[in-house]
Amino acid sequence: MSMFSADCHMGRRAEISQSAATFRPLQPYQRSQSAMARSAIALLGLLLAGCAGPRPPEELSGLWSAGPAACAAGVGVRFRAEAIEAVYDDEVETLFSQPQYEIEERTERAFRVRIVYHLPRLGSGAGTVGAHGVLILARQEDGGIAAVAHTLVDGLTGAARVRIVNDPASSLLALEPCGAHPWREDLRGRVPA
Repeated sequence: MSMFSADCHMGRRAEISQSAATFRPLQPYQRSQSAMARSAIALLGLLLAGCAGPRPPEELSGLWSAGPAACAAGVGVRFRAEAIEAVYDDEVETLFSQPQYEIEERTERAFRVRIVYHLPRLGSGAGTVGAHGVLILARQEDGGIAAVAHTLVDGLTGAARVRIVNDPASSLLALEPCGAHPWREDLRGRVPA
């Protein structure tokens, strides 16, 4: 502990201790155990929340397919929290990664969901950070779903690209549920004729 002198504004000399003049935060052994436990639990909660993606709406659960023959063969599309996947019997291929589901309309006769997904980054080209696609799926009269809008958004400029005709995503996502589904059954659980 060293001592030194300092001149003050009024010309007086003051003895200042270096140990009193420095800031020393609490050392780890001086911190309370409960505060450390709370911060560890908060960090764990944030990590777990980041790992679990938003779940798709219940209306989109199960296998969705283009028709009864595809349903019987086990071919179709599954909406999951981590990806929208194409299912070919035993094989699974990711169509859209990291989807974020937002229900726009949910009534007895109408259903509309907005899905924002990340575009893949290609190794051969410069991937655009933040580029994403926006799909809007809506319930159809026959109890199926179809894409009513599909937009690709540039992450840097915010420019949107909309295909008016021949959009492969729109034709791919004209689907009907495989098996029993509330949109295709009456109150007694029977498929309407």
